Amino acid sequence: MRWLFREPAVHVALVPPEEEEAFLHIICQSFNVDLPTARPYFYDDPYYPHNQRWGLWVEESGRRRLVSVLTAVPLQMWIGERAVPLMGIAGVATHPAYRRRGYATHLLRQAAETLREQAVPVAVLQAFDHNFYRRLGWETVGTLARLRIEPSRLPAYLITGVRRAESADYEALIALHRQLAPRKTGMLVRDDLRWDYLLWNFRNKWVFEHAGAIEGYLIHDYLEGGWVLRVREFLWRTERARRALLGWLARNGDHVRQIEFAGTLSELQALGIIPLSERHSQPEEPLARYELLAGFMARLLDTQRLLETLLHDQPAPEGFQPFCLRVQDRFRDTSELVVVGESEGRLRVSRAESAIESVRVPIEALTQMVFGAQPATEIALRRRLAIPEETLRLLESLFPPREPCLRPMDFF
Repeated sequence: MRWLFREPAVHVALVPPEEEEAFLHIICQSFNVDLPTARPYFYDDPYYPHNQRWGLWVEESGRRRLVSVLTAVPLQMWIGERAVPLMGIAGVATHPAYRRRGYATHLLRQAAETLREQAVPVAVLQAFDHNFYRRLGWETVGTLARLRIEPSRLPAYLITGVRRAESADYEALIALHRQLAPRKTGMLVRDDLRWDYLLWNFRNKWVFEHAGAIEGYLIHDYLEGGWVLRVREFLWRTERARRALLGWLARNGDHVRQIEFAGTLSELQALGIIPLSERHSQPEEPLARYELLAGFMARLLDTQRLLETLLHDQPAPEGFQPFCLRVQDRFRDTSELVVVGESEGRLRVSRAESAIESVRVPIEALTQMVFGAQPATEIALRRRLAIPEETLRLLESLFPPREPCLRPMDFF
């Protein structure tokens, strides 16, 4: 006898307030966090009123059960010189009893469709498995350089003035960031909401004060049961501040085994933490080991809107000729025609409705191009794309390599 099983009906929507506890319960089960600990972080989060909490329900025996969830966080990210509004996808989780049934995949697809309808141009996330998300149209666009070093190997500068930050210091800390922090691709815009979250979320904030002025600060947390001190952000206005804060880190050897720094390779080198040591004897033994990790991923949702945000009203490059991109999204079986033109020496972006002459570009390739993950020519060669050389030159001038990086302070 042949048994026939019918897949349960599924429903995707925003999670109503009365089911937020069930939402939180799935997160706790998936990330091994106890509910009493998680509850204040969930409800007191400054982003709580602004986040979109998505869920997938299954119909079983006439009852509806929430089994898969994710959170969409409204953020702004620098791409080149422009701040791009986007959604950060976080906390993708499925109840353990309902895994490996495609529910997370279905939820991600449906949430992305709705975000597209809401005119969100792009979404980003930190993936647990890049291949899983790549099958849904996401692409890796950033890298993260990481260095772990024993506290005893840091320069032990004996400079006083490092103390725990107090709420009265926050205004000066924010001002220091505005003064010193560059706008680099992958950095999140620090608006008031973002600062509220950072100052609320991170307990370990230290400043260096000299002659009544704050010259630098350090924010950190702990990993691996407290044995690794991870530097989330380290900014200094003077060399005195850099040395004082490094000296403070060096004195943590009684509490932690390693200090972790992360960012771009150039940012790690700027810390000046790998001096030649009189204790180093073996020339073939590395002074330090840097790791280059796959960073954040992105999913283009509305190509025209994203290109408008990045290019509209920019000066047209010398010798610019208008071109049309046919952006092919094989994950949705759709394509989008976008024209990049020029008016009075300024770039203009519009949607083309008719089948005009166009250059075909897969959406995952364009994703890497606009973030500056690699030069357009390199992407085209590696993916064997038939893009005219003149179009590639224009794409490279519009989207130069940018070393995109989502730094630890911007994790969401």
